Amino acid sequence: MVVVTIPTVLLFLILCRPSARLTDKGTIEHWGPNDEQAQEQQDLSHHLWTLSLNGKLYLPPIDHLQDVLDMGTGTGIWAMDMADAHPEATVKGIDLSPIQPSWIPPNLKFEVDDYNLEWLDHNKFDLIHARELLGTVPSWPEMYRKVLGALKPGGWFQQADPQILLTSSYDTLGPDHIYHQWNPLLLDSGKKAGLDFDSAPRMKGWLEEAGFINVTEYRVPWPIGPWPKDPHQREIGAFNQVRIEQGVVDFCGRRFTNNLGVFAASMRSAVKNNKLLAHHYVWFAYGQKPPASH
Repeated sequence: MVVVTIPTVLLFLILCRPSARLTDKGTIEHWGPNDEQAQEQQDLSHHLWTLSLNGKLYLPPIDHLQDVLDMGTGTGIWAMDMADAHPEATVKGIDLSPIQPSWIPPNLKFEVDDYNLEWLDHNKFDLIHARELLGTVPSWPEMYRKVLGALKPGGWFQQADPQILLTSSYDTLGPDHIYHQWNPLLLDSGKKAGLDFDSAPRMKGWLEEAGFINVTEYRVPWPIGPWPKDPHQREIGAFNQVRIEQGVVDFCGRRFTNNLGVFAASMRSAVKNNKLLAHHYVWFAYGQKPPASH
């Protein structure tokens, strides 16, 4: 059994986003990786999320879209798809890293901005979208307060985040399995960094506490590997396996040797083992700002 203590930085590898760190001012700074491969992993993640929604870009029942905000837009792929699908709307994507393409739809703009700072937009957006922000927000209740203020009365917010605790619904993981090391180390390291890495199951409750109405949540299993019999789940599992494996290999190969290298090798071996019938969950939650007459 390989037992190691994982530095906080390792926690971001499953997110497959440009990684980040919490500063002493309470804001988040990206520090890496933020290269071409990391950006390709973001685009792969986008495919997974849209597969989970059967091709949809958002879930709320919105009749009219005029202004849309994408928080933590990354490569901008969701914002670009949204702008193409809704030419009648103005779409804005914000991120700390200016890695988005320059050739974009005319109704889309990207800005370098930190969503953890105070927001200047109030009562502006019909839809605010956030995805894979896990581990980048010091205070989710405070974030939801900002989001609520930036929405128009009657506007909607949708968030999607992974619950990156790896498990199996079958009796395939022994007590010393590498996943049983990963999960508690993940949560403990997040706490030491002042960040919550298991926030996804609590999104609905926080949205309701912030004042959102008509709050709905969904929990969707993402298989790790193409082991399910259902074709749709098999496709999700195949892409998710590549996503996680690339994240482990790329991140640990760049930064760690010795015990952590052994840990990464054990993780990679487990991720590639389809006989484990492993999975993790992703969560969707969305809610509405009360209309003006509510």
